[in-house]
Amino acid sequence: MLFPYDHYEILTEPFTVYYPASEEVLARSVAEKIQNAGKLLSQLLQLDLPDFEVLLVDMEDWPLVPHSETEEVDSPHPYITDLTTPPTLVVPTELDAIFGEVTPEKFAFMLYHELTVAYLEDDPRPWPEVTPLWADEWQFKFISLWLSQQLDGVKGVVNKDMHEQHEEAFEPEADGKTPVTVRGFDWYDDTTPEEYLTYELLLEQFAADLLEHHDISLITRFLALYRTEREELLSDQVTKMLVEALGPQSEEWLEELVYF
Repeated sequence: MLFPYDHYEILTEPFTVYYPASEEVLARSVAEKIQNAGKLLSQLLQLDLPDFEVLLVDMEDWPLVPHSETEEVDSPHPYITDLTTPPTLVVPTELDAIFGEVTPEKFAFMLYHELTVAYLEDDPRPWPEVTPLWADEWQFKFISLWLSQQLDGVKGVVNKDMHEQHEEAFEPEADGKTPVTVRGFDWYDDTTPEEYLTYELLLEQFAADLLEHHDISLITRFLALYRTEREELLSDQVTKMLVEALGPQSEEWLEELVYF
């Protein structure tokens, strides 16, 4: 079945937002957060706001949302899809329980993450063809956490409750590294939502540690090195790019991060 757009109300400024009639306040809040974040992203990345629509979804209609991966809908959360023209930022009115306590900051952080993806996808510079998972994912998390800190006054990480619940993920083993690391994790068909959530928490901590020691200009330096036409980048090569973007003595600092 097709999504029942005709049952939804529409906001047209500053971009199109489809929303259930009972959720106008939330729809306007989502639009405002995206607009404010977009202003900062446009300044940072020197790009215009990408062309997309927002679909705020009543949970009864969630099974009908446009999506390309089951992971996008199995645990309801905001995601952006290019199955539609223009792309659609799909936003559930309720988040899955796996994400813990729903706070305004956490909800906004998820929106910022998907908006960051849209901006970087809209960047005309080429992407490397094959890269390790973390090479792209740290960029999204780093920028979206910066937005949370700038716009919502977040200190450190956003998902403080989830970090407390999963504190064992940050405890190093005998080799001095955590059971899962930012560079060591990969996505497989049998990867569970809980495993991927743990990985996202590691990425968020990585972003927080980077932002504690460096300003947001780090990402522009990294992108200048990373967004070039290449068939493949190995993890060590991406690490060297990050070290170059970070500056002197950064390689040792990175290696001392138990989760990296």
